Amino acid sequence: MFESLKSGGKIAARYIENLPSFVVSAYKELNPENTERLCEMFHGEERSTIEQYCSSAGFHIIKSYDLLSTQLVFQNIDSLLKWIWSLTHGVFDPELASKERLQRYYPYASRNGKPPSDFRGIKEETGVCHLIAVKL
Repeated sequence: MFESLKSGGKIAARYIENLPSFVVSAYKELNPENTERLCEMFHGEERSTIEQYCSSAGFHIIKSYDLLSTQLVFQNIDSLLKWIWSLTHGVFDPELASKERLQRYYPYASRNGKPPSDFRGIKEETGVCHLIAVKL
């Protein structure tokens, strides 16, 4: 990316340190046949590592920060399944999410009387990171 930019050119990146636990749980409960392949698709990095990569390449980091909570709400379970499918470029198969599997997944996703597709306020180890850097 550095070589393809002119001086003053900027990059913006959004990345994760690791997958949210509700996504990993969906892989395990709803697509156990594909769990290994699904989890291998993602490679997270800590913010400090990404910052080091950018600095080593010659970028000046303008802004870099973490968002430490997941703020996702889905209209229904079908929209959640479609979102997970889109994360995996179609490797996650919503057709494998049988009623029995969904019943095992629901207790995990349902908290404090919220619908099972409401993930607002989850405090967990997952960090969504944002970075803006410029080529000097």
